[in-house]
Amino acid sequence: MRPRRVWEGAIAVLAAGLLTACGGADEEAPATSAVDAAAEAEAIARAEEQAAIPPRPDDTTAAAYIAALKAINPEITKDRDPERLIDRGRDQCATITSFPSEPEKVLMYTNMRFTSPEHPYGFGDAAAKEINAVIVEHLCPDVA
Repeated sequence: MRPRRVWEGAIAVLAAGLLTACGGADEEAPATSAVDAAAEAEAIARAEEQAAIPPRPDDTTAAAYIAALKAINPEITKDRDPERLIDRGRDQCATITSFPSEPEKVLMYTNMRFTSPEHPYGFGDAAAKEINAVIVEHLCPDVA
């Protein structure tokens, strides 16, 4: 037997053993109760608060935020789920709060979070600064 086939067989045996040890693919995840879901939602809210992620904005504020992003560059909002843009903005609030003395890092995260097919690496530092200003104005005004 060639050494390559020995390794292939060993890997297959190891993978089968791991599946068995982990419960295999046949096991289903336990159903979540309403109490578990409520506890999970509360834990997420506490974690967001500790991470300096602001609460979800009201509908009027959310609409103004999306409109302001669109004014910077329509590609930012084109074919994007508004909830996803809001979540990215809320996450960016935490980044702005966490790195107040590292503007390069804040811009890097902005360019990672706000992309489009035509701008897969972000919209550049000038647009990122404008995006951050919109985020602070609409989603985390306590940072300013």
